[in-house]
Amino acid sequence: MLVRFGLGVMLAAMAGSAALAAPMTAEDKAVLQQQCAGDFTTFCAGLPPEDGPETQACFEKNMSKLSPGCQSAIQTYKKMG
Repeated sequence: MLVRFGLGVMLAAMAGSAALAAPMTAEDKAVLQQQCAGDFTTFCAGLPPEDGPETQACFEKNMSKLSPGCQSAIQTYKKMG
């Protein structure tokens, strides 16, 4: 449960910082959580569940290794801004 909460917070902040123009909807959060939960566990599991610079850096550092669905969800949200 903490990982899911942390992932949601982290993704919301990451996507929000990438595209400041549009607020993240509940549907956007759900898509990012669904598409990126496994990637968070694989690449960033050692990080605390709350959002922070380390978590955002982890996703950025591993962007090329993230699953296609996660990459697509992040890129789609970035384009919305």
